[in-house]
Amino acid sequence: MISVTLVAPDRNVFVMETSGTQTPLSLAAARAIRTYAATTRSVIGSAEASVISYAGLWLLLASLATASETETEDVLGLKRADARAAALALLDEPHPTIAAAVAGWLRPGVQLNKSLPVVLDRLPDQAGLDAWAADNTRGLIEQFPMEIDEDTLLVLASALVVSPRWSEPLEQDEDGLLLLESGFQAVVDTEAAGPVAVACPPSEDGISVYSVIAAEDVTAADVWRACDEVVARIDAGEVRDQTFAADDEDGHAWQVREVTAYGNPSDRWRSHLPEWRAEDLHDLAAAPGVAEIARGVMAAISGDTEAACVQKAVAAYDREGFEAAAVTGMMIRAAGAAPREATVRQIDLRFDRPHAVVAVARGGAWEGIPLFSSWVTPA
Repeated sequence: MISVTLVAPDRNVFVMETSGTQTPLSLAAARAIRTYAATTRSVIGSAEASVISYAGLWLLLASLATASETETEDVLGLKRADARAAALALLDEPHPTIAAAVAGWLRPGVQLNKSLPVVLDRLPDQAGLDAWAADNTRGLIEQFPMEIDEDTLLVLASALVVSPRWSEPLEQDEDGLLLLESGFQAVVDTEAAGPVAVACPPSEDGISVYSVIAAEDVTAADVWRACDEVVARIDAGEVRDQTFAADDEDGHAWQVREVTAYGNPSDRWRSHLPEWRAEDLHDLAAAPGVAEIARGVMAAISGDTEAACVQKAVAAYDREGFEAAAVTGMMIRAAGAAPREATVRQIDLRFDRPHAVVAVARGGAWEGIPLFSSWVTPA
């Protein structure tokens, strides 16, 4: 068993027991996924993506890593064998809130000239792939993010879903925002973005969902760097709940005022958070590791082929909790097939100002893995 300590605003300490232990391999995987997320965000320019799961993409690529004809340490953070072993360990590790799956399908009649490191079932029709997506995302994603046709030879996919609930539902403030009066709240001075405000509702489900907001003139890329910095410092014990590190009492996203309190008063912290929902579709062909893994997979099929990699992700943040899901698909097609057009549905989110949201796993082999990232933008 591993214990995750949650510190409430009144300094009471709660300890949550989760199954599993973190091994050197899972620690290496967590570091690799954190680095992969930051690198991929920069490479594909996804700092303002409404929702994306770098962990979902890494899980698919790592599961296929031994198919790569070159080492993967530079792109996945682990060598081929270690990356695949880490992915399998995560898939096999139970977690109270995370569900993950990897699958593959081959068109009948297509012969492989080498084995691939994933069990391949018979390629179903589109409805069959849609059913797989729905079944493995608890119904949050009802359609597979890629459409198959007669040129589709092989499809590989990962699914990742989380659905932590807050320990108690959040109330609303007078402006209709969610009101957080417990959990983790702090103002932290960062190297990347200066002082930022941080809020994380309490949950017993092994997922920490941090909202991080910086000054209006800070770029999204720097907000994410600050977010990574804050989470790392929280994990290292360098930043505690109700930390106030700012030069001025009032700041870009906080105000300080005196209120009447009775008994043994301490500072009263309140965060005003938006309720939001997001959906996004990402072309991940240029993401680190995709080309290398795809080449290795394509080498198993005779003839000219081409690859595509797409992810559909959804997320929602409300008074009850947070839920997010992603399905990442890699498709190998006969070369020369017409490219598939995709329509991305833009959802305007209702927020005070742009801020970053990241869901980080807590407990067992998943400890410290950033599962989903959301850039929350004004409607």
